[in-house]
Amino acid sequence: MKVALISDIHDHAANLVQALGLAEAAGCTHLICLGDMVRSATFRTLRLSWPFGIDLVFGNNERERRIFEQLAAQFHNTTLHGDRGEVELDGRRIYFTHQPEHAQNALLAGCFDAVFFGHTHQAFNKTFGRTLAANPGEITGRAGKPSYGIYDTADNTVSIHPF
Repeated sequence: MKVALISDIHDHAANLVQALGLAEAAGCTHLICLGDMVRSATFRTLRLSWPFGIDLVFGNNERERRIFEQLAAQFHNTTLHGDRGEVELDGRRIYFTHQPEHAQNALLAGCFDAVFFGHTHQAFNKTFGRTLAANPGEITGRAGKPSYGIYDTADNTVSIHPF
C-alpha cells in the first residue's frame, strides 16, 4: 500500500491540490496529514480533493479546532486524531504527529514500524533500528521547494517528492 504524507500546508491550496494529484497519480490510496492546515477552508479543500481515506492530526497553527472536529465528523473516511495519532495500515503500526518531540518519544518507545512528523518544514527520512522516522517537508513552499512523501508499507520506506 502506498500512503501519501503531507504537512505544513499553511493555507496554500494550490500546492495542496497539486501534491494530492501527484500522490494519487503515483498510486497512493491513503493519506496522512501531519498538521498545520491552518484554516478550516483548507481542511475542506483537502477532503474534497482526496478520494481515499485520511488520517490527520492538528498542527500548532489550527485555530479553529472545534470546526475541524465538526467537519471531520461529517466527512466520510476521515479520522481526526487530535495532536497525535496511531493507525495500522497493511499490517504496519504507524505513529504520527506534528511535533518532532512527540515523534522522538514514539521513536524511543520502539513499538512502531514508522513514525511521521511535521513542523520543521524540512524533509527528513532515516531508519533507527527497525523504525522508520520521516518528515515529508512542507506543502506551502515557504522554506524552499514544496514536497510531499510517499510511504510504502510493503518495504517500510518513504520517498520524498519535491514539486
